[in-house]
Amino acid sequence: MDIQNIPIEKLTISELNVRKTISTEDDETNIEDLANDIKINNLLNPLTVRLYDNKYEIIAGQRRFLALKLLNWKSIPCHIMNVNNQKAEEISLIENVQRNQMTNSDKVKAYSRLYDVYNKDINKVIAAIHISKKTAEKYIKISKLPDNIIELLDKNGSEKISLDVAIELCKLDTNQINIQDLCNKMINITSEQKITAIRTIITSNYQNSISDIVENVVLTTNSIKFAPSEPYVYDKNNDKYIIIPEHLYDDVIKLINNQ
Repeated sequence: MDIQNIPIEKLTISELNVRKTISTEDDETNIEDLANDIKINNLLNPLTVRLYDNKYEIIAGQRRFLALKLLNWKSIPCHIMNVNNQKAEEISLIENVQRNQMTNSDKVKAYSRLYDVYNKDINKVIAAIHISKKTAEKYIKISKLPDNIIELLDKNGSEKISLDVAIELCKLDTNQINIQDLCNKMINITSEQKITAIRTIITSNYQNSISDIVENVVLTTNSIKFAPSEPYVYDKNNDKYIIIPEHLYDDVIKLINNQ
């Protein structure tokens, strides 16, 4: 491995790097935390770079580079590689997936891009980033959704959608329905209700009102939820029905009657 100390002014972030910008307050805080860690423990892993156009492009290690700039390092240990654009992007993708705590939307973009880099060979993707084939396929499939919908995966509160809901949204015909409008109408219902509503829209061949379908799903599922049969008992502390094992049912009834 060719490791050299390269003057910091000769280093530049590659256009192929997955994360080209650090834009949020959380990003800036993480860079400062990383800088403090390096100050205490030193730099444990060199940057990965390639010589390109008289500059050393950073393929992997952007966050470390920015942290070291904060610490006013004059030169940085770098692993120099001789790679083409495709290999450089592959290295950047894998490094970001393995090192960073990625959001769901980041994973969608990274996994789908890596899938393209590997010429749509899913087996190479899962070998590179060590996730199950089912998980990789799920994120890659979600990448077909508009960016504003993918971003809902990382929202907090009622706007958030689950991965399973996103998968169901992929099945919709966007010529027949506005996905953003549908998500807006499903804000205050559970993930299970969202999935039921989407499937109902598809089976109805987009003929019924979205609002009517969502309202009907809520009414139907709520009526089922609150009509349990024996051997259930209502737990008022947690506001839910719990099942009682058959061999304990008589004893539970006696306890209730003796209260």
